[in-house]
Amino acid sequence: MKKLIKVIDVLAMNVVEDSRRQCNKNVTMSVIVCISAGIMLVMNILRHSVAMTVTSVILVSGFAVTGIVAGVFKKARISSAVMALILTAVFTVFPISGGNEGFAVLWLLLIPLFSISLFGMKIGLGMNIYFLTLVIVLFYTPLNEHIRELYTDNFMKRFPVLFIADSATAQFLALSMEYYYKLNRMQVYTDDMTGVYNRKYFIEMIDNAAILKDDLCISVIDVNGLKETNDTLGHAAGDEMISAVPGFARKAFGESTIISRMGGDEFALITYGSPSDIAKKVADMEAFAAANKGELINEVYLSVGIACRSEYKAKTPEELYRMADKFMYDDKTAYYKEKGINRRSR
Repeated sequence: MKKLIKVIDVLAMNVVEDSRRQCNKNVTMSVIVCISAGIMLVMNILRHSVAMTVTSVILVSGFAVTGIVAGVFKKARISSAVMALILTAVFTVFPISGGNEGFAVLWLLLIPLFSISLFGMKIGLGMNIYFLTLVIVLFYTPLNEHIRELYTDNFMKRFPVLFIADSATAQFLALSMEYYYKLNRMQVYTDDMTGVYNRKYFIEMIDNAAILKDDLCISVIDVNGLKETNDTLGHAAGDEMISAVPGFARKAFGESTIISRMGGDEFALITYGSPSDIAKKVADMEAFAAANKGELINEVYLSVGIACRSEYKAKTPEELYRMADKFMYDDKTAYYKEKGINRRSR
């Protein structure tokens, strides 16, 4: 069960470059479909096939638009969703309307083979479930009477078995490829000691327009007294102190909070909420840290800086991070001043 949970966590990982990667795939897919459907369009016009001509026109025009949406406007989700809807509608027509059995086999087998790779996990799996259900309903329920006259008996018997087997195999291969891709990215973006994201991931995240919302708040956390702990109790105690911080943050902000170790004993959080709500959660986090009972260290004291876009509307995420970092150092200075500690010696 733990292994399954780990696999699901990896597959659900939000990779920063996913949007850019998906846009590139959508543009490529649009070009390929436009060329192939364009050839089909010419052939269907020459054959005077009205239904197939209309289908080819829909494919060419639809994918030309989605290619522009992905390539020019960089809207990966919108272009993927529209592409999936077009293909789902067009590919549904083939088995229902009959016609050339070769086309039915070609188009339906393309769905399980490429949908996840082309459109991502959610859309790809959704399309596969839909077409798997469609094939089962069309070929294994009384509704098959409506298509029996459209196909040969041999096709009716063999095609659904082939499709189901192909779908299962394709899903396994696609999910495996996605898993190992994201596992690789996770290793690149993960801090070895704490298990949270690293500085590289955080910097790429704040450059991603998707996080820019009105209630975005960035918090910077730093551990107080780390040098003293290292000097008196050893570096193992200091490492325990650093490694405990993500636990305090998750307990206060929730398991889904984006936590990154920026280096040393400094962490950054990407959260959403009102300044008062975030401030309350920060206070809870500090209380959890102060009440800590560890193996080598007990109380942990944190300095925290918060910068919310609702208070600084003109600021970019990067500027919010810099402000939060400054506020954290102000908080740290106040902490050491209150304790009467010379920071240069600590």
